[in-house]
Amino acid sequence: MEYANVSVKFPEELDTEVENFLDETGVYTNKSEFIKESVRRHLVELNNEPAIAALRVERLLARAERAPASDDELHDRLDALREKVEPSSVTEAVESAREELVDRSEKRP
Repeated sequence: MEYANVSVKFPEELDTEVENFLDETGVYTNKSEFIKESVRRHLVELNNEPAIAALRVERLLARAERAPASDDELHDRLDALREKVEPSSVTEAVESAREELVDRSEKRP
């Protein structure tokens, strides 16, 4: 497996919390392993969020308008996204996001 170097600056308090956690628990061998696992878990959480799925669908459709793809390709991508979430959750998230956008636009002068 190839690795990429990623530089992250933490507030000292957060770094101290991580260091204390590692020292107190011994769950992870080092800070790097802790951070990698934290990112993996957060990505799983985000990918299970209906709002994220709705955002992906919206962006996929916008991208399709800019750079046309075949219908089969679009259907394959949408099917892959549908497998990750329940359709009702996506519908609710899209409706909620649209309502929020309408609310914001109505509040603008």
